[in-house]
Amino acid sequence: MMALAFLSFDLPTVSIQDSVQKSLKIIHLNNMNVISVLDKKQWIGNITEDMLMKATHPDGKIDQFQHELNQVKIETEEDILASLPFFEESGFWLIPVVDDRMKYQGYLSWQSVAKTLFYTGFNAQNGGIIRIVFHTQRDSMSVIAKIIEENKGLITRSYLTKSTKEDHVWPELILQIQTDQFSAIVKSLERHEIHIEKAFMFGNHEEVDQSRFDLLLKYLNP
Repeated sequence: MMALAFLSFDLPTVSIQDSVQKSLKIIHLNNMNVISVLDKKQWIGNITEDMLMKATHPDGKIDQFQHELNQVKIETEEDILASLPFFEESGFWLIPVVDDRMKYQGYLSWQSVAKTLFYTGFNAQNGGIIRIVFHTQRDSMSVIAKIIEENKGLITRSYLTKSTKEDHVWPELILQIQTDQFSAIVKSLERHEIHIEKAFMFGNHEEVDQSRFDLLLKYLNP
């Protein structure tokens, strides 16, 4: 499912020429924790309330932050699975979506991604998403798939992407799995020395390690 299909156009952006005070007001009025900064239609980055509050010139413009803007984004043709690491690591509720020329297209909201993943591929039943640090010289997709199938799991979608962490040289394999034995799959993969970065579980019928639950579970089971 491409990000383009889930765009939200309801929330505002700011211009690089807007003032710090105006930007803070927009963020507060719309209950946002990040806002995209544009130069006309060109996306140039994101800015947060914390950044704005530390402005050297509070009465000045956003352009004083031009070289400090956050660069989290995804492209229109990317799968929404690719957004999960960005949401998790940035803590943003919204991620901007841009085209191949870096023109702003809209926001992808955390809630829309969570609801879509919950109701797609799981029949609203049990399953989950696993993020694997994929060692290309050691790991095998066929071996991983076999382990999941042996534990009565079904891979409904997969996505290989560059890690968002600077200290990770390996890509990440993100798998969406339908199963009633999610915890067993996680344990089996780890026994085979598959490096699981994160695991998000849907459904309430299994006992799993609570430390693995992250923002997704919080949103789906408030």
